[in-house]
Amino acid sequence: MSGFPPSAQVERWLSQSNKLTPEVRDFSLHIRAYEEAFQKTATPPFAPLWYPCESAEILLESFLKRSAPPSLATTHLFTALGELLEEPSFVPYWQEYKDKLHLYTILHRWSVEKRADFWRYVVEKRIEVAFRRSPARILSFPTADIAQPMWLSGAEWNVVELIFRHPPEKVALVYQQEEGEPQEYSYAQLEAHVREVAGALRALGVSAGERIAICMPLRPEAVFLYLAAIFLGASAATIPDSLSGEEIATRLRIAAPKVLFIQDGLYREGKFIPLYERLQAYGLPQTFVIAGRGPLQARLRNNAASWESFLVESQSLSTPTYGPSDRDIGVLFSSGTTAEPKAIPWTQLTALKAITDAHFYHDVHPTDTIAWPTNLGWMMGPWLLFAGLAHGATVALYEGAPTTEGFCRFVETHKVSILGVVPSLVRRWIESGAWDSADWTGIRLFSSTGEASNPWHMWRLMAKAGYKPIIEYCGGTEIGGGYITSTLLHPNAPSQFSAPALGLDFILLREDGQPAAEGELFLVPPSIGLSQKLLNADHEKVYYQGTPSVGEGWVGASGASVPREYAGVPVRLRRHGDYMRQLESGNWISGGRADDAMNLGGIKVSSTEIERVVAQLPGVGEVAAIAIPPSEGGPDQLILFLVVQEGAPTDTTYWLSLVAKAVREKLSPLFHVHEVVIVPELPRTASNKIMRRVLRAQYLAQKQAAQ
Repeated sequence: MSGFPPSAQVERWLSQSNKLTPEVRDFSLHIRAYEEAFQKTATPPFAPLWYPCESAEILLESFLKRSAPPSLATTHLFTALGELLEEPSFVPYWQEYKDKLHLYTILHRWSVEKRADFWRYVVEKRIEVAFRRSPARILSFPTADIAQPMWLSGAEWNVVELIFRHPPEKVALVYQQEEGEPQEYSYAQLEAHVREVAGALRALGVSAGERIAICMPLRPEAVFLYLAAIFLGASAATIPDSLSGEEIATRLRIAAPKVLFIQDGLYREGKFIPLYERLQAYGLPQTFVIAGRGPLQARLRNNAASWESFLVESQSLSTPTYGPSDRDIGVLFSSGTTAEPKAIPWTQLTALKAITDAHFYHDVHPTDTIAWPTNLGWMMGPWLLFAGLAHGATVALYEGAPTTEGFCRFVETHKVSILGVVPSLVRRWIESGAWDSADWTGIRLFSSTGEASNPWHMWRLMAKAGYKPIIEYCGGTEIGGGYITSTLLHPNAPSQFSAPALGLDFILLREDGQPAAEGELFLVPPSIGLSQKLLNADHEKVYYQGTPSVGEGWVGASGASVPREYAGVPVRLRRHGDYMRQLESGNWISGGRADDAMNLGGIKVSSTEIERVVAQLPGVGEVAAIAIPPSEGGPDQLILFLVVQEGAPTDTTYWLSLVAKAVREKLSPLFHVHEVVIVPELPRTASNKIMRRVLRAQYLAQKQAAQ
């Protein structure tokens, strides 16, 4: 399906929306224009509010005649399709489907049925990876296991060199604190700092194959450290600075770094929040502490020193360490469904996946300035660096609360053209009015990821910039990017995905294991970016054990067949855990997590982690945590069921205050407890496992009955 409504409706909407400038703040006028254009009540799922052109037919004609407007003709997807008309393995797909399918659908079918050809094209023609030694093969299966492919075998390279190939005078980073002047770093300065820090790491005794840890805001020094570790041939375990001391210490224990780099504390809206001191009760490796602002605000222990002392005897490292494609470059942590966070190694291939996604879906160009409020401890932090810097763009870093007017002005002042968001952040901007005085019409596209979004909020976001598209983007740390996305070749509807990611397919299955338009999502490997190991868990058990077998005649997201064998190797579905629904338009919407994990404030967390914290409170007998997507759409709501001990209070207001404080302090200040329910007992299976799905169903039924 093309995703285009009838052309008369599209024309009416385009005519009306052109008059709805950001100055038109009475949103009822936007709703009235929508209802007049599409001749229906404005209720989700909405019709698209941004279009690459008026119809699928015009899109195809403009491609064939090379008559597309510059805004479309210069997109990476559009130019790639033109190049592929000379690609021998793509030509048969074009000849068969050009009059039947959307341009992107043809491209996707080719990319999943000819995966080696697709990734060869990406590496050689689009990203233009400069290998020290070129790969002998693009894809092979030395162990005959679809879960353990070998990509770009025989290659030697260092992914950081993709960043050091841009004009030296071009601005690479712009950085600003809440209360401070902006700082700029050119690509030449970035490279010099990375080489300097790599030399300091080597002088410290860090060698290729070893690991450092970084726990600080996404500031220039964090960028230098991350890239320097990779340049040196080491890797960087990155840990969010929003976590409690216990959670940071857990991740340090798992990663076992040789050295830790941490900030003394965080400055948020004029307040100092200690960071280094959270770890006073835990044993640490050799540690270097950087001041968040001015002099250090922390008393250093015996094995700790200042950032300045780390650099004092540094000699720049002139030559990078080259390694194979699957060389580890980092470790990120994802909660999944276990009590201990999963430690997921990122390799050079993971970085390549991030760069590829930024290329095709976010359409990053050297002329762009890209901002994304995130941290190196969440996957969008490393993703942002590779996505922006490998394309020669400017990456804009703001150290402070992104909910404030200060951040909104930062976006305007530095002419951000691509802005990444978490849906909870958009809600805060709307509710607080923090963005009211900021002019965001210079933004050409947004991207939303991390949690299910509210379509009403996303509509407001599009309107804020003069109806610019939002790239809904969903994947995971263990993918290095997305499996489903929006594109600039499709109409853009709030909170809807329009396309599967290239080179990777998926299928939705009902509980009985049969394909459906709504159900749990399973990935169809192989793909560059998919993890192949975990530091502290059985990768096979987590992602593949017990997944359904591929059935006869099954088709993937774009209609390509889901084969039972690929290159002579049996295909096995890969568990991912998301719940998706496909609409009649062909678009998809997220239903959150299919398992007992949840997204809270853009952070994936397991029910077990939350229950463990709450269970420690005096008076709590048992606890179960579930996540409920609100009826109007948007981020998950956290509901806690408590069995209280005899004699303990039974007032839900008392418990809501108590557990909310514990969750904020022990896990993350971004986690919000929506409701506490007191119950006499928890439903359990015969093996004594809590039946959270039963609790979820009962809760929803009670809410429905109360309406």
